[in-house]
Amino acid sequence: MNLFQKAKLKMYQVVNDFLVENSEAVNLLPNLPAYHTQLGENIVKLQKAAANESNNWTGLSDYKQETKDALVVAALEVSSRLSSYARQNNRPELLKNTYYTESKLRYISDSDLSSSAEKLYDIAEANLEELATFGITAETQTAYKAKIDAFNKAIPMRRDSITAQVRQTKQTEQLFRDTDGVLKQIDNLIEIVRNSNANLYVGYMDARKVIEVGTESLAVNGKVFDAVSLEAISGVEIELMLLPLNGHAPVQKKSAEKGGFRIKSLQSGMYQVKAGKLGYTEKLLDIVVNSGETTDLTIALTKN
Repeated sequence: MNLFQKAKLKMYQVVNDFLVENSEAVNLLPNLPAYHTQLGENIVKLQKAAANESNNWTGLSDYKQETKDALVVAALEVSSRLSSYARQNNRPELLKNTYYTESKLRYISDSDLSSSAEKLYDIAEANLEELATFGITAETQTAYKAKIDAFNKAIPMRRDSITAQVRQTKQTEQLFRDTDGVLKQIDNLIEIVRNSNANLYVGYMDARKVIEVGTESLAVNGKVFDAVSLEAISGVEIELMLLPLNGHAPVQKKSAEKGGFRIKSLQSGMYQVKAGKLGYTEKLLDIVVNSGETTDLTIALTKN
């Protein structure tokens, strides 16, 4: 729920309280009690939607990050031991395939992290008998594989959560439209007493004001950097495509000198982001954009 929607929900609550406090007068107006009841029910639904949106997204994001952090630490440990084994046995090709820096593992995409971790696991399995003295055993491999599996399980959970969030956002927007329709009916009825009960009319109109908190933020605020050196990359072609892919025109930007880019006024929804530059492997990822909120996006690109 964005800042403007939160401000509108607050206004709905103030209007509802005003109608309760002046129920003797307003209930004399035709059909107003029914509209007042609908307003109260919609407020409860919106409050629940706001709570679910915050709790569900935060919980799954935290879980996914925890499994990622655990896998990065475990993969670095396996990489270190395999690299030591390769150096001791003069196996440069093995060293090339097993040496990873922390920044390399931490900032690559989820799919790349998973495949890199799996590759280290497979190499260790193929050389297991010779790796005991380097601290890699069947037991450590079992524990390492469990971390890989936990992370792989968390990735689709988060993707499903993004889809659910988009669906919830659309339902919430429809609920706001429905509630605005109810208020318009109440507005029309309150207009009846504009002259006969000026105090009631003025009090209602004051309650109907939406007080916005803060200002509307950028839709997307991002930065592109090198996955290994962590240096900013300028001139990266950024393309955002609204999902599902059904003919929408893409939004395109280029990263600036310090790797940053900003995109305003996007339609709410899920977007596929494509980032590419000559000399780097193209990156694809999905994000959710909510109107009135900033979606922070960091993109790590790997050189070819």
